[in-house]
Amino acid sequence: MMPLFRWWGQTAVGATIRSSSALIAVTQSIHLLGLTMLIGTLLMINLNLMGLGFRRSPTSQIARELAPWTLGGLAVMLISGPLILSSETLKAYESSFFWLKMSLLAAAILFHFTLFQRVSEAEPPATATRRRVVACLSLGLWLAVALAGKMIGIYGDDLRQEDDPFHSQSFTQPGASEHSPILNSATR
Repeated sequence: MMPLFRWWGQTAVGATIRSSSALIAVTQSIHLLGLTMLIGTLLMINLNLMGLGFRRSPTSQIARELAPWTLGGLAVMLISGPLILSSETLKAYESSFFWLKMSLLAAAILFHFTLFQRVSEAEPPATATRRRVVACLSLGLWLAVALAGKMIGIYGDDLRQEDDPFHSQSFTQPGASEHSPILNSATR
């Protein structure tokens, strides 16, 4: 896969996006708008599956009416994601969070177009338990995709390479020894 990532990063698209902080910001903003549209529509459908939200309308009707918006959000993400990737291919390739996000994304898409769609569009509606389980799984998968994507931006590199990424150093105030009772507030 590394040759493919290297090639994608060296394309004119990758070079252009990478060389412009404005293009990077616009591409990331478009990606987040797609995610917001996708998660927002799925949240309305899933809340209805759980018996919350728009109780006057059947879930199947809500799912059908929101389908173009849901698919639009997914399409925006699937187009803008590779554009973002083209500007940072090596960072993504080496990031465990990138691979986690891609795995979760594949699982979420597969789940959405199989079980979720079957249950949300079922007439008569599926049992309440099945509807709640499917709604929870759907929300969990899509939120995990979003969280893994955020972790790429925060940590970028592979956390497995660090000894303890969450360890904070303690510092002493100038003139105080390590064993002195006068310690910086960071160690308290």
